[in-house]
Amino acid sequence: MKKIKVRPVAVYTAVCLLFSCVLARIGYIQSSPDAEVAAAVTKKCVSFGVSRGYIYDRNMVPLVNRVCKNTAVILSSPLSLQLLRECTGEVFSETENGILICRETETEIASSPLSLNVKTVERYDTENLCAHILGYTDADGRGVCGMEKAYDRVLNEASGELGVSYSVDARGKILFGNGLQTENNGYDSKAGLVLTVDADIQRVVERALAESDIETGACVVLSVKTGELLAMASVPKYNISDLAASLTDEKSPFLNRALQAYPVGSVFKPFIAAAAIENGTAVNADFVCDGYYTVGDTCFHCYNRKTHGRQQLNDAVCNSCNCYFIDLGLKTGAENITSMCSLFGFGKEIRLASGIVSAAGNLPKTDDLSSPAALANLSFGQGELLGTPLQLAAAYACLASGGIYSEPYITKYLVDANGKQYAYYAPENTCRVLDEGVCTVINESLRLNMLEGTGASGAPKHVSSGGKTATAQTGKYKENGTEKLCTWFCGFFPFEEPEYAVCVFNENGVSGDCSPVFGVIADKICSLKKEKRV
Repeated sequence: MKKIKVRPVAVYTAVCLLFSCVLARIGYIQSSPDAEVAAAVTKKCVSFGVSRGYIYDRNMVPLVNRVCKNTAVILSSPLSLQLLRECTGEVFSETENGILICRETETEIASSPLSLNVKTVERYDTENLCAHILGYTDADGRGVCGMEKAYDRVLNEASGELGVSYSVDARGKILFGNGLQTENNGYDSKAGLVLTVDADIQRVVERALAESDIETGACVVLSVKTGELLAMASVPKYNISDLAASLTDEKSPFLNRALQAYPVGSVFKPFIAAAAIENGTAVNADFVCDGYYTVGDTCFHCYNRKTHGRQQLNDAVCNSCNCYFIDLGLKTGAENITSMCSLFGFGKEIRLASGIVSAAGNLPKTDDLSSPAALANLSFGQGELLGTPLQLAAAYACLASGGIYSEPYITKYLVDANGKQYAYYAPENTCRVLDEGVCTVINESLRLNMLEGTGASGAPKHVSSGGKTATAQTGKYKENGTEKLCTWFCGFFPFEEPEYAVCVFNENGVSGDCSPVFGVIADKICSLKKEKRV
């Protein structure tokens, strides 16, 4: 549809003269010898769009139906043809007398008996915010994936249609006397679904990922206090305007990596410490790291074969000392570790909505850890252990909350056309899994890590935080022979009264690349909060 610019003065003149045309036409019809034919009036209706229920963020900011389009609808007559040319800038041929003309316009056209401005909404826009959360619809307006599919029935029940009607006689000729009328059958109803997502935080996350070196990865932000999912982004994201191109993209844009399971690495170490303290294993007894640890016939090394010397918990977290945690894990025992880590959500699905489910990953069973070498591997987050970014964000939120695990959720409630809330949703699983004092000990080591350890390169500039990096081996190799590494950063802020838990993940990363992304996100979220207070 061709866009036009409407000239306001010309429109005003056109409205006045066209109304005169209406009166003249009515007189003509009533005195015409064909009055009997003209009396057989029927109504024609042209549809301009079908709407679908809204999806809102937590602050009732629409995530769909955000872009409006104006269409000028004009009944052309012999007397108005010249005026139409002036209004639209188009040259209309004489054969276009007595027809309905529709043109997309940049501004609204003035309403008259022979002209209407029709305002329609576009379901998606070019920003494509929350692509993996929202999903998309098919050609029939049915949800294919994401929240569009999970709440397809709710969103379809709020659908409506918008059209314009006009009258014609038995010969099909337009009768100008009845003019144009809008036919609104529930179009653009404000009913729909309200999510826990914060559009501003989601935008911060998506921009931080786009500006980073992460080509295939994800980020999750959770509310520490409630478990509400505030943002979830996966890169690359598909282009809603060109789904075919995304289907052939080797980086799999349709894959929501925030819900997929990957090797975890050192971000798992705090949970080994939690199991140890809960079961009476001393975490501050001196341990000497020689850069390697031998278990049976297997020799494990610290990353880059570094020798860390004398280590206690704070030192071991800051240095990410594998040897310290191997020793701690062997002393704590497989059963104590697996039972504790299960409480943190490892090895369990997280169901956000129908069809939107975080993989369970893999937490090895106690029987699978009967070999000391297998237990040693798990103790620094390797071996058969797999976790998802959503799981890790929830586990760190539990540490930040003082030991209360809140299962992540994404739906708040539904709203009707008048904005009335109903069908409230609440988390199904909230419970204490760890003593608050134990969390205090572990969280202090995570705070120090951001000040002087492996996380220092990603420490936010404007807010205190705690967190941990990871570089996980995958056992997969690139064409150049180097091993493909999964890199992570998990943390929370502000440290004193944590509000946000964040997990940043890179499917094909290099050591330390995720922590700066965390720092950017934390600082920008804090900046957002200050702006809203002002």
